[in-house]
Formats: sequence, C-alpha cells, structure tokens
Amino acid sequence: MPSGLTIENRDGVRVVRMEFGHGNAMNQKMLDSLAAGLADGGSKPTVLTGEGNIFSAGLDLVALDRLDRADLEKFLTRFSATMIQVLTTPYPLVAAVNGHAVAGGCVLALACDYRVGTEGEFKIGMTELSHGLPLPAVASEIPRGALTPQTYRTVVMSGVLMEPEIAKQVGIFDMVNKDADSCVDQACVLAQKHGKSPEAFAGVKAAVVAPIVNAIKTLREPLDHRFLDIWFSEIATKLRSETIQGLKNK
Repeated sequence: MPSGLTIENRDGVRVVRMEFGHGNAMNQKMLDSLAAGLADGGSKPTVLTGEGNIFSAGLDLVALDRLDRADLEKFLTRFSATMIQVLTTPYPLVAAVNGHAVAGGCVLALACDYRVGTEGEFKIGMTELSHGLPLPAVASEIPRGALTPQTYRTVVMSGVLMEPEIAKQVGIFDMVNKDADSCVDQACVLAQKHGKSPEAFAGVKAAVVAPIVNAIKTLREPLDHRFLDIWFSEIATKLRSETIQGLKNK
C-alpha cells in the first residue's frame, strides 16, 4: 500500500483515505502515492476522502517555495498527470469531501465523478488568484468541465471560499451529509450504484471527459509556462511568503 493512504473495502467499494498530514497538501511524494493508490483500483468503484476535517488544502506551498524552476516544472508535470488520472479513472470515483478542500484540493474533488460534502464550517473553493497566480491547464479545464459557466467564473475569478450548503446550491457538491462518516457512507452508495456495469461506465465516462482531456493537452504548454513565469514574479513571491508565514504562525 502506498504510504500516506489507508484503503479498505466496503461491500465492493474501495475507500481510499488520504492521511498524508499537513492538510493533505500536495507535494511530489503525496501525488506519487495518490497516483499509485488509484492505479491499484482495477475496475472497482472507489471513494476518495481525507482525514479529520480536511480533504486537501491544495499545493504544499512550503515545500514548493524551495524549488527552482526546473524542479517546480517537474512537480507541475506530476500534478497535471495525477489530476488527469483522477479525471479519467475507468471506474466510478466519488469524492467524500470530509472537510476543507481549497485550491488544488478543490480541483482534486472536481476531477472526481461525484462529490458528497459534509455539513460544518468547512470551505471549498479556488484561491489561486489571491496568491497572485494564474491557473495551470488542469486547474483551469477540470473545473470548467464540472461546473456551469457562471459558477466556473465565480469560483476561479473571485476566489470565494464557499460553505458546503452554498457549494451544493451552485453545483460543486451533488449532496451534503451531516458528518464525515455519513458522507463516506453516501459516497459508497453512489460509487456502488454507478459501478454495476463497469465496461459500460468506462466507455461512457471516456466519452464525457474526452473534451476536457483534449483541452488540457492543447493548453498545457501556454498555461503551464505562464504559471511558472508568474510563480517567480515579485508579487506572487511576496504573497506566497505572507501565506507561508501565516501557516507557520498557526
């Protein structure tokens, strides 16, 4: 089993729980483990969830801030590959969003087929613009494929963090349950329901996500290069430093 994951079986559904610590923030090691865990799924319907009150806090800014451009580009390649892997799993993949899902964590949830939220003072949304950053291709096109045009515009341009009930109203969540346990239970029901005809599901899903995958391929070079350029800009570096300092002070 890849490190940082616990995997259990519930009536034919795999429950993959991310337990990487540090808010399940995404660094190279985390993404490598997640990719390996999802690749082991075969055709079994799967639920992806987090631990405690965090699904994923997004990119590991502390770790990524130490990287030079070449290493950051390598990380971005891994991030993109993992998000595409999530998007294109041939089996049903349901996100049981047990708590906060911010920035890259929101993209991860939106890459899944369905999303079940959890009631509480949790936030979901994309905050890249508040860090002075544009979106790499996967973070641009996966939300575009999952959301209505108006919701997409609001989520990516305003950087607003929504509470679960609001996220349900605008279509980020398919449903919201009262706590993390019932959230996972409901996600398992959804995954099992859509996993009854594996080959048919895989074929339909491939057709549904093909336009998103093609758009990512087309936009990878210009959008990812722009992300890398701006990451090292004065304003983005300053905003990132302030964010990191705030994390260290908590």
